Amino acid sequence: MKNIFLMTAALLMGFGASASNVELVVEAVDNGGQVPGNTYRVYAVLPSAQHSLHAIFAAEEHVLNVATTGSFFQHQYGSHSSLDVNEAIVGLEPTLAFDSWVTVGAENNENNNLWTIGVDYSEFLNGNELTVTDGAWFVVPTDVQAAAAVGNKVLLMQLTTDGTASGILNVQGRDGDGNTWRAYDLTFSSEDAQVFGCTDSTAANYNSDATYNDGTCEGEATNGLTGIAADTEWNIFPNPVFESTFSIQFDSELVLGDDNIIVEATDLNGKVVLSTQYNQENVVGGNRLVIKHELAAGTYTLSAKHRDFSSAQNFVVTR
Repeated sequence: MKNIFLMTAALLMGFGASASNVELVVEAVDNGGQVPGNTYRVYAVLPSAQHSLHAIFAAEEHVLNVATTGSFFQHQYGSHSSLDVNEAIVGLEPTLAFDSWVTVGAENNENNNLWTIGVDYSEFLNGNELTVTDGAWFVVPTDVQAAAAVGNKVLLMQLTTDGTASGILNVQGRDGDGNTWRAYDLTFSSEDAQVFGCTDSTAANYNSDATYNDGTCEGEATNGLTGIAADTEWNIFPNPVFESTFSIQFDSELVLGDDNIIVEATDLNGKVVLSTQYNQENVVGGNRLVIKHELAAGTYTLSAKHRDFSSAQNFVVTR
């Protein structure tokens, strides 16, 4: 079958314009010497917090390749994607945390809705390179894991290798207006791996070892308190909401401290139809909350309140 990805994209994701302002960045992950070689994570950095990414693909002349000068570590209890990273098993087999896999946004199997079409992972699972000429791994565009994490990053893969890892990827997503974009032939190398962290020396969580500012700077410490600045921007993803979950995404690191954030939805009559509190453990990707709901189709106002922060936005639910 020819052009599997393009046909899937036409049916599920829509056609896209080319984008040149997306880049790949590699994070060096400390594996403590528990497995052979070094561990890296590859991210796509998007132009803004309103952009999302839902597919990594190969089509026509744009081949996808992930290679190493050595071999990729593949754990016996893992597989080719983050769908097979079970935190309960990691507790018993800690080295599973450094398995090599592909993904969109999710680092384990929790709330992970990853799909694959047209990709043969057999060589990759044997520790060798992954080459795709027509296929993709993806989530549907409205899935919350397509949303960018803090620093406008979307996780694409984790690689553990005793050599130098490199690759060429093609990615697809949507901008803040819902328009589809594609970026072709993006390259990465583990030789360019960075230590992620806050590089702002005035921030409360400054990391002197960090070489890449990952967007986690919390600002100056004030009597040991943390919180959300009153002018912090956020958005609802996706909007309209099609499924039983959606996310609210902040444009900076979400540090709640000891206070919960209260999220409420009201209908057009001003009736509160959803009210939930979230703490720091509920924060996903550093800047996002996943909201579960049973709302009927209609228009609502969503408010978020935390200490000195209070803001509201309208959103639509379709069924």
